[in-house]
Amino acid sequence: MDSADLDRQPDPELIESCIKKDKRAWDIFVERYSKLVLWAIRDRLTRFRYDFDDDDVEDIHQEVFVSLWSGNKLTQIKDRRKIAGWIAMVAGNAAIDYFKKMKRQMPPNAISIFEGTISGTEDGGRTLEELLLAKTGNPSREFHLNELRAMLDATLESLAPKEKTVVTLNLLHGMKHREIAEALKLPINTVSTIMARTKDELRERLRRKGIEDF
Repeated sequence: MDSADLDRQPDPELIESCIKKDKRAWDIFVERYSKLVLWAIRDRLTRFRYDFDDDDVEDIHQEVFVSLWSGNKLTQIKDRRKIAGWIAMVAGNAAIDYFKKMKRQMPPNAISIFEGTISGTEDGGRTLEELLLAKTGNPSREFHLNELRAMLDATLESLAPKEKTVVTLNLLHGMKHREIAEALKLPINTVSTIMARTKDELRERLRRKGIEDF
């Protein structure tokens, strides 16, 4: 298979080629997901309020891909159609591990909001988590996060693989439409359409919970 054919391969097939140590496939994989890894590293470090620079980001970026290749970690992906969300998580975790190894701790007042935080609005509106909590009179955070996750899971399961990746990156990882379009090489209008359609479904699920404004 020539490089042009590899470049057109869907993610599951490309990942299989990488697992078989096809270096041409690996080069394409790195090119395809390099921007997403860089974004995930910067996002995680910013959210955890680490003091970092471009050299830190580049070091972590290299560590992520070296680890994936040398450790053959792509075999750990349970659903290869969800590679974007998986690799964003791996890159974010690698960023925190890097600073722990360097013994550069986050400030004591840092707020860890990356894990489990839903931040998918493009216009500065409230997050889904905030919408749930706003109607409840300050109930248990965990209870409502579980409710929210159940709604998101049900919605995500109804989506095609490409749509599921877009929604996951936006709602679960906080990426903006433009960032998703660049990372996945999609027209921004496609990303916006997917998110608008998905938010309509989520809005209906929220209304059933007594939440009218989303």
